[in-house]
Amino acid sequence: MKTGPEDGRATAGDAAGSEGSSCPDSSPPVAVTAVVVTPRRAQRLPAHQRLRAASDFDEMRRTGRRIETGPFTLRWRLRGDGLRRFGVVASRKIGGAVQRNRAKRVLRDLFRRNQEAWPAACDIVAIVRPNFFDFSFSVLRERYLHAAQQASRPTTKGTHARAH
Repeated sequence: MKTGPEDGRATAGDAAGSEGSSCPDSSPPVAVTAVVVTPRRAQRLPAHQRLRAASDFDEMRRTGRRIETGPFTLRWRLRGDGLRRFGVVASRKIGGAVQRNRAKRVLRDLFRRNQEAWPAACDIVAIVRPNFFDFSFSVLRERYLHAAQQASRPTTKGTHARAH
């Protein structure tokens, strides 16, 4: 099989500046900037920090404290083992699978980057609201951090709070 100008493919000579190329042989070298990319696996929330079992979500609904933020509701409860775990609920009211998965990714990322804002041993469940995509990431982050700050305060009477 031939390669070259007759079959439409470029050859090594074409890239090096042979006749007809737009770069003369005497052109100065171009500096290439390195982009550091964190492996996708390192950006994930570890499996031991994810809430997945239906029984965990049911327990949170029954006994968890609630903080309303507008674009999402957070339910949380203290645990005994010193581990923070996070789960997300995104119903079809949010939109199609793409929108639901995007909302879950955003909330998991907020938790992963800011988990120290929560008490040391707790479970947190975020429930996505239909107006979630009306808010910018910076507003979502601000409301998330405000809710985490509320959860870290000493308990007040009742289980319901607003984070605005």
